[in-house]
Amino acid sequence: MSYMQPNQTIVNSSGAGSYYALQANPSPHPATMLVEMPPYWRLRDGRLAKRVPRLQRFSPSQQSFPGITFSSDGWCGVRVKDILRNRASIDCPTDLVFAHHGWRATNLSLEWPGYIAGSSDASRCRLYTHVGNNPMTREQFALRIAELIQDLYNRACDKPVRVGYEDWAFSENKVRLSDVYILSAHYYRNVWVPELYVINME
Repeated sequence: MSYMQPNQTIVNSSGAGSYYALQANPSPHPATMLVEMPPYWRLRDGRLAKRVPRLQRFSPSQQSFPGITFSSDGWCGVRVKDILRNRASIDCPTDLVFAHHGWRATNLSLEWPGYIAGSSDASRCRLYTHVGNNPMTREQFALRIAELIQDLYNRACDKPVRVGYEDWAFSENKVRLSDVYILSAHYYRNVWVPELYVINME
């Protein structure tokens, strides 16, 4: 099955039967267009990523205010592995994304399907919005999300998940840490929930 963003085109320069190449410019982030997050997203390198399932109440259309997006050179999505290895080039990295809220702390939850979410589990944490005496930046927020995903992966890898969510289990044969991309994070009443996409799901 093939999925394309609106500004992607198929180019066939050599006539019938020739190789088709995908060419595209970065697409606007869905959350900035006030539309639902798509079930699939085409990444910069052409790979197709699948959205991590969310409950309806965790849809950007239900958010309390505009979310925080993560992109690189205009392309939506930053790889967790690259963030953890300090190899990610995040657009507007020094933006003080929480400064205007006046918060000292808030909540962050991955809401990963198949794993029970709760106040004490590895998929949820209290997020302090300052690093030292300075407000948290966009880049630091991305790192905190990536660290939480890594922590959940390390704790949940190869452990059973709820029936029906087997494809979303963390393991070397299912979802690997290197397969996960962060597109954005959204606030729902009292918790931030990131929009995550996973490659190699087809």
